[in-house]
Amino acid sequence: MSELNPSAQEVYSGSLGPKFRAILPKPVREALAVKEGDTLLYLVQNGEVILTTRNRLARQLAGSFRRDDGRNLTDELIAERRAEAERDL
Repeated sequence: MSELNPSAQEVYSGSLGPKFRAILPKPVREALAVKEGDTLLYLVQNGEVILTTRNRLARQLAGSFRRDDGRNLTDELIAERRAEAERDL
């Protein structure tokens, strides 16, 4: 996750309502592309909280598993299965 640097980011304030419900400012709701009833995720890391959505986190994590090393994992799996089948004969 990126280091907190308020001077390089937009900063908005909100308030806590009854039962500690957070009121999100409109620019934050728009940046997250959320609507009433959507689920938000709070990522807590080193005493800091990052607010995101399930879809954004899924896209971010999917990209972290991607690697382009020229390997074709499908071909490798097929070759392994064929080798196993030949050993079993």
